[in-house]
Amino acid sequence: MKISALTERLSQKIITMIDSGVLVPGAHLSVPKLAETFDVSRSPVREALVYLEHKGILEQQHNRGFFIKQDYAPQLPSTNKSEVDNDIPEYYQLAEDWLQDKIESEVNELYLLKRYNLSKTQLTTILARGISEGWVERKQGYGWRFLPVAKTKAALEHIFSFRMVIEPMAILESTFKAPQSKIDEIKRELEMLLESGIQRLSPTQLQLAGYRFHETVISFSNNPFFEISLRNVNRMRRLMDYRIMDDRSRYYAEVKDHMHLLSLIEAGQLIEASYMMKQHLAVALDNKKQRSIGV
Repeated sequence: MKISALTERLSQKIITMIDSGVLVPGAHLSVPKLAETFDVSRSPVREALVYLEHKGILEQQHNRGFFIKQDYAPQLPSTNKSEVDNDIPEYYQLAEDWLQDKIESEVNELYLLKRYNLSKTQLTTILARGISEGWVERKQGYGWRFLPVAKTKAALEHIFSFRMVIEPMAILESTFKAPQSKIDEIKRELEMLLESGIQRLSPTQLQLAGYRFHETVISFSNNPFFEISLRNVNRMRRLMDYRIMDDRSRYYAEVKDHMHLLSLIEAGQLIEASYMMKQHLAVALDNKKQRSIGV
């Protein structure tokens, strides 16, 4: 089966997510969510899923989509995760330099190429990622502009104030319904994180796992505006979150909170779950404010 280079890269990323435990046998693969994760259109994602079905890793069920085969045996993880995940270290350095005011808000490509010793292809990848996460934009004519989105403690507080309104309230929506299959899927991922994932996943994989939990819970409200709003906010706050990816120990308490929240939702104790969600976000805000974020 002949595929494009992009489809090949996407299929390898999906295999890496399966082999690392981010996605587990039996899990449903959502084309829109994978497209969002990889910052690409849906068409190449679907092509990658068809390719993985052809290779015997996935199975397509009529009117239900693609699922990881139950008998798929994960392979040993790649030793070069940064390459597979497109986690170019210079991206994090660029984000940190911008947060620390070490670079100007408007720059040209030649400056970036020289400062970070990048190839043209690497720089294009980095800038495209910054655009997708809401803090980089192309200037009219020539050059690039970095935006002060989620750069200060005030911005962080605004983001979490917004989340503390919409996430607890979404749980109390009359349309809130959590399918058992999705609860089981989240639970497996949380168990994987506590068992080994917190220490072995790449920074981006670990970050996305946290986003995925909250976005899945808010999707149970069956109100697309809640989910869209949270996704947009999460995209903007990635810049600030990169700064704290070196402290993995904090994730254990966070994941245990997620497990407790999930158990409350599963038991139908939605008022308690809503209250806990607000407390969970308040603690998360306090933890982030204690980190070295610029004022």
